Amino acid sequence: MTLRSCHTLSGWFRRPGLMLLIAGLSVLVGLAVAAARPPASVAAGAAPVTSYRGLGTWVDMYDSAAWNDPAAAVGDMASHGVRTLYIETANYHNPTSASLFRPSALSAFIKECHARGLKIVAWYLPSFKDLDKDYKRSMAAIDFRTADGQKFDSFALDIEDSTVKPASTRSARLKTLSAQIRKAVGDAYPLGGITPSPAGMKINSSFWPNFPYKDVAAVYDVIVAMGYYTYHGDGYAHAYNETLENVSIVREETGRPTIPIHVIAGVGDKSSGSETTAFVRALRETGCLGGSMYDWATTDAADWAPLAGVRFNPVQAPALPVDVGYAAPLGNCPGDVSHPKEVFYQALKQDGERILHFRLWDVQTDEVRLVVNWQDAGPLDAGPKGKWSGVRSIAIPASMLNAKGRNVIGFVARGDAPSWERWGVRDVTLVKP
Repeated sequence: MTLRSCHTLSGWFRRPGLMLLIAGLSVLVGLAVAAARPPASVAAGAAPVTSYRGLGTWVDMYDSAAWNDPAAAVGDMASHGVRTLYIETANYHNPTSASLFRPSALSAFIKECHARGLKIVAWYLPSFKDLDKDYKRSMAAIDFRTADGQKFDSFALDIEDSTVKPASTRSARLKTLSAQIRKAVGDAYPLGGITPSPAGMKINSSFWPNFPYKDVAAVYDVIVAMGYYTYHGDGYAHAYNETLENVSIVREETGRPTIPIHVIAGVGDKSSGSETTAFVRALRETGCLGGSMYDWATTDAADWAPLAGVRFNPVQAPALPVDVGYAAPLGNCPGDVSHPKEVFYQALKQDGERILHFRLWDVQTDEVRLVVNWQDAGPLDAGPKGKWSGVRSIAIPASMLNAKGRNVIGFVARGDAPSWERWGVRDVTLVKP
C-alpha cells in the first residue's frame, strides 16, 4: 500500500515533498514469460500461501535507504526474524510510462531475499481509472525475472484507492482487473488481496460502501488486511480489540471463517511497544497466517521485540479461538495438524476461581505452557508418551481471570517450523470448584 502517497481512509497521510525520480527508466522484461502464461479460471485457494506466513515487513517506493542498499536492508530484516518482504514495484501515478520502479534494485532485493531464505512479494497500487495500465503494471511485476531467472514469490494487489466514484463502479472495476490477473497467472499462482482496514471502513462508511469482500476472496488466496489501529486510537486495549475486530470482519464478510489472513498492524513510528504487543497477541489468538508492521523504515526496536512473537502459522481449521467446551483434538496430534504451535480457547466472564479440565497428547517435560489472559501459568506436566492423558485439572485463581469480560486460555508449545513438536489438547472445560 502506498501509505505515504494516497491514503484517504481515516487520516492516512501523504509524506510531503517526495517526488518520484524515475524518469528515463526503460523496462523490457517478462515478454517470453507472458507468452507462456497458462489460461485459468477465476479461482482462489489452490495456490500455496507460504509467502504470507509469519513476520513480514514492507518497503515502498519512498524508502530510499532500502532502495539504495538492498543487501543492508534485507540483512537487517533477516536479523529481526522477518520471513517475507513486501515491496512496491509500481503504482498508478508513476510519472513515466515505466511499469516497474528501479528494476535493477528489484533484482537485488529478490536475490538478497532468496539468499537469506526470505520470501518476497511484489505489490502494486491501481487507481481503477485505467484498467489497461493497472493490468500491465501488475503483470510486469508478476513476469519480472532477474538475470539468473529468479522471480517474486507472489503478487499482491493494493486495493485502497478511492479515485473512481461511485464505489459501486470502483468495485466492478476491481472485480474485472482481479479476474484478468487471475486468468493470466493460473490457479496455482499465489495472489494476495490487500484490503483497506475493515474496522476503518466501519468508522468511515462513506469510503468504500459495500466493500466486495466475497469478490476479493473469490480471486485472492490470502486477504492481507490493513488493520491500522494506529489511525483510529491509542493504547493496548484499542490495538488489541481492533485487531480482533479486523479478523472477525473479514471472516464474517467473506463467509469463510478459515480464510487465510495476514494483518498489517499500522505505521511503525505510530505504534508503541505496548500496542505492538497487543497486536501480536490478537494475531496469535486468532491463528492468522502472519502479520507485519508498515514499514521497515519506521519500525524500531520497541516494535521489533514484540513482532518476534508473530507466528508462522499454516491455514488452520477450525479457526481460533475456539470456545471453552470444544472437545475435539487440536494441536499437532492425531486428529489435527493445523495448530502446531499453540491453541487458544475463549470463555465469557469468570467471577471467581475456576478449575480448568483438559487432556493432553504426548506432552514432554517443559514442552507446553499454559497461558491465562496472557499471564504465564507455567509448564504442564509431561506424559503419557504417544497417547492421550486422562483428564487433568488445574486451579485458576480469580486474580488471573476477567470477571467483566472475555477470558483467553492458551496452550503454547515450544519449537517452531519446520521442526514442530508433536503435542495436542482436547476436552477443555472451565468450571467452578
